[in-house]
Amino acid sequence: MNKLYKIIFALTIISSINAQDKIQNINFIFANNGYGFGYEYESLVRSNLSIGADLRLYDIRNDEFPIYDPYFNQFTVAGEKDILLFPLFFRTNYYLFEGRIANNFRPYLTFSIGPFIAVDGDETISSFSKKWRSSESQTNLGGSLGFGVSFSQSSGNTLSLGLGYDHLKVEREIHSKKDFGGGFLYLKYQINRE
Repeated sequence: MNKLYKIIFALTIISSINAQDKIQNINFIFANNGYGFGYEYESLVRSNLSIGADLRLYDIRNDEFPIYDPYFNQFTVAGEKDILLFPLFFRTNYYLFEGRIANNFRPYLTFSIGPFIAVDGDETISSFSKKWRSSESQTNLGGSLGFGVSFSQSSGNTLSLGLGYDHLKVEREIHSKKDFGGGFLYLKYQINRE
């Protein structure tokens, strides 16, 4: 896990250096396998093309479901698994119809590729910190395709909505499953633009 912290720290430092003319976003992701959030950093190469980095965290929850226990009059979670995915993607966005429609409405296509780290926590340990200390991890190559629309407001804030597809397959099975990709919806909020 120390490697992961070093990678996250390095990406944060690199993205903060020379932040003028750069765009930084916070993403909220709703995937078919769970949910997540992310940090996105991009630089405009041309008025209709940007490149950058995309760091995400997914909490995989698709196999869980609540079960009612009438004896204790409460719900418990069946099939709980502690799986986290950390995609570290390099991304490019292509803004469609640049200069042909109003600037406050910008549809775009996005493509991302890079490594992702899959971490499987030990569900038999109840302590949160100990559960992740004894976890197993693996690194694989993944990618993402998507379509989104950015809405700029007169106050300077930008909000984007979009949908996409993640390709997140692991080499070694985690809880009898190899494919954690699939469709996702995202809400992106721009936190700065110089």
